[in-house]
Amino acid sequence: MPKLLDNEREVRVARQHWAVFVPVTLISALVLIVSFVVLRALPHDVRGHDLHDVKVIVILIIGLVVLALLSLHYLRWRFTTYAITDRRVLISRGVLSRYTESITLDRIQDTSVSQSLLGRIFSAGNVEIESAGRDGAEMIHLIPDPMGFSNQLQQAVDAHRMGIPMAVPQEPLTEGYVPPSSSGYGPPPGYGPPRQGGGV
Repeated sequence: MPKLLDNEREVRVARQHWAVFVPVTLISALVLIVSFVVLRALPHDVRGHDLHDVKVIVILIIGLVVLALLSLHYLRWRFTTYAITDRRVLISRGVLSRYTESITLDRIQDTSVSQSLLGRIFSAGNVEIESAGRDGAEMIHLIPDPMGFSNQLQQAVDAHRMGIPMAVPQEPLTEGYVPPSSSGYGPPPGYGPPRQGGGV
């Protein structure tokens, strides 16, 4: 998360949904399976030379390459954040070299949410942010609870334009998910069982 300005407060921080790991994980598993099958199908020796050690080395190299690709994919996910503060939207990317884009709330003109069928099932989708002075919109790809992110961003924009302080939680929402308390989610405030004895 980039360093905040003086008196700037985080409202929500999101990362991409875990579903972004599905394609690379499936491809990696397929590569390992195919490599293993091909190496098993090859002869065990050629002209009296045992190929067992060669096969082991090849499969280890392939495994290390796949592990490196998965690790790189994870690091990209880990270091890519989309944050809403009470002043701006911060988009940060990059592992070794960092890229941070800042969109102040007064420049944001509109937001839209798009979800595929699978996105609706897993509660993930894209949030498009249109802002003044840009050649095109900023697309936030496949984050959890995109509607909640968009609504909270719009609340921040409205509060900023009206010059009123926005209610900011003590701990900013992370990845669109708020874990239940020790007592569970519980009923909404003001709700309780009906009173006995016909009282009002």
